[in-house]
Amino acid sequence: MTHLTLQAVTKRFHNTFAVDHVDLSVPDGKLVCFLGPSGCGKTTLLRMIAGLETPTSGSVMFAGRDLTHVPANRRDFGMVFQSLALFPHMSVAENVAYPLRLRRVERGAQARRVAELLELIQLPHMANRPVTQLSGGQRQRVAIARAIASSPKLLLLDEPLSALDAKLREAMQVEIRMLQQRLGITTIMVTHDQREAMTMADEIVVMEKGRIAQVGRPLDIYRDPVSEFVADFIGLGNILPVTFDGEDRIGLPGGRTISVHAASRVARTAGDIRLLIRPEDVCVRPIDATPGPNVLAGKVTFVRDVGASIEATIDCDGFTLTAATTPRETPSLAVGIRVLAEMPAHACRLIAARTAH
Repeated sequence: MTHLTLQAVTKRFHNTFAVDHVDLSVPDGKLVCFLGPSGCGKTTLLRMIAGLETPTSGSVMFAGRDLTHVPANRRDFGMVFQSLALFPHMSVAENVAYPLRLRRVERGAQARRVAELLELIQLPHMANRPVTQLSGGQRQRVAIARAIASSPKLLLLDEPLSALDAKLREAMQVEIRMLQQRLGITTIMVTHDQREAMTMADEIVVMEKGRIAQVGRPLDIYRDPVSEFVADFIGLGNILPVTFDGEDRIGLPGGRTISVHAASRVARTAGDIRLLIRPEDVCVRPIDATPGPNVLAGKVTFVRDVGASIEATIDCDGFTLTAATTPRETPSLAVGIRVLAEMPAHACRLIAARTAH
């Protein structure tokens, strides 16, 4: 069952399209991330779903009902803002209870629901503490508890983790995801952090200049991006301008060629093409290893060793490759040495070049 459907939703500010004819179906019970750079329209789209902005055209349908012009307070959606918007003069329990008070829920029922939610977010011992005395992660959990207090049918999160430090942010990604899965609540989250989207989402909606560039499961988008923009935005990638010789051979910068699976089928339909290979798919070999069909000689010009992994930049005379490896696989990797870089045919993807529009 599809819970939320957007039909040709458009938002125009003066002569600028913030969101441009977006069609989307959000599956029931899933966590969907709107992902894209600043200014791509993801927050505007979320605000139209919430009822905080009215579409210029198009419709917002929820469970078969047209909500396009229904006020935000009548949509029965929960929302967590980037600023969290907790009430500093209230305790943790009072903040969580606030939406229940607005709905005139009986006091006893309020108390039971607040106790249940504080157990859920693992803060029952802080019920009477002012929110100003909580850590960033604790305030984040209180904001989510308040958003789900009235059992909304849809939970909307607008970059809720952006103010947290890196370690706490990663911990909260896991906490929110596990909470969403336990509750089974349909959730839409806006983020510009591709790692966050990959960690949390059942489905990612990549946005570019007000439009949807690609929709799919995180690993599908990572492994099979439809364009240079998506490939460049989702994770690290080696993206090279290439030519096609008509025989499943791809010409690289500098004049050498490699084999790519199904090159002819993709290259004939894509117009200008790029080759994508992820750093973890580039295999680094000693210079005296037996060369293969997709193996290129190069010189290591930069090494970033972070302990568990090593990232190396390899100059291949005409272009550079970034390779991700481990100390066990390449124990003697160092700047200045010559190596062989293998680009397995199955790991190479041909994608449409970025277009200006």
